[in-house]
Amino acid sequence: MITLPSLFYDSLWVLGLAGALATLSYMNWHRNENGWRWARTFSVARTLAPLCMSLTLFCSGMALSGATSAWPAPWWQTFAWSFLAVMFAIQAVQYVLLGRRTGWDTPIEGTKHV
Repeated sequence: MITLPSLFYDSLWVLGLAGALATLSYMNWHRNENGWRWARTFSVARTLAPLCMSLTLFCSGMALSGATSAWPAPWWQTFAWSFLAVMFAIQAVQYVLLGRRTGWDTPIEGTKHV
């Protein structure tokens, strides 16, 4: 049976997946416009921040859907999705701060892509 909370939790992971696909699509276009390689594309905050935000939504939706469904997922699956959601959220905040501080198209420290 469809309930309002289950509809909300399922929409979270669908929205997260759509956001990840939209990020990759936009970055493919941006990569082609600037002549970048994929290695450079995946080393800039412009790609990593929205990708991590989308993956946070996806993992949160999966954890909440599994925990509140009619047949709940095992506790360790809910824990694993929750842990991933927290890790992606931390990374997203770090990439947003890095993008604001150094520029959105500056490669992250330690990468040497042209």
